[in-house]
Amino acid sequence: MLIVKDSMILIHLAKMQILADSCRHFGSVLIPTKVYEETVINGKKKGHPDSLIIEQTVTNNLIKIKEVKNKKKVDDLRIFGLHLGEAEAIALYFQEKAQLLATDDDACRKNRIILGINIIGSPAIVIMLFKNALITRNKALDCISSLETIGWFDIEVINKMKQQIEKR
Repeated sequence: MLIVKDSMILIHLAKMQILADSCRHFGSVLIPTKVYEETVINGKKKGHPDSLIIEQTVTNNLIKIKEVKNKKKVDDLRIFGLHLGEAEAIALYFQEKAQLLATDDDACRKNRIILGINIIGSPAIVIMLFKNALITRNKALDCISSLETIGWFDIEVINKMKQQIEKR
């Protein structure tokens, strides 16, 4: 399965220590150049430890960096309130005919139907990895705690994740 990931999802998965697991699960993972710049180059300059995890995942060939060819498409996507990295990720999704866009970005999620993109977020990835026995129950619960700490997700999402893990 071909999946494109944006900056926010890379950061969240790296913070939860499941980035490599998620890449192995999906098989073929791409990120656009701008996402690499945001997460690795700028992240390292700012001293973010997750940037080193992302860089190592790229070095291990679990993530491939790909240039977006249609810069006008990127500019057009910015109309939807997307940052440059997210706009490049969506443009790459279309360019490469990916099956999924992995994102936790609100603008991407709100515009997914209009844009015609299939998305998956960090919570669904955690549950997927757990259900496929790629992470343990304890690791899945640790991931939920990380997501709570990050504070990006509604408490209802967190509670639904806990319920899905507890019933298995």
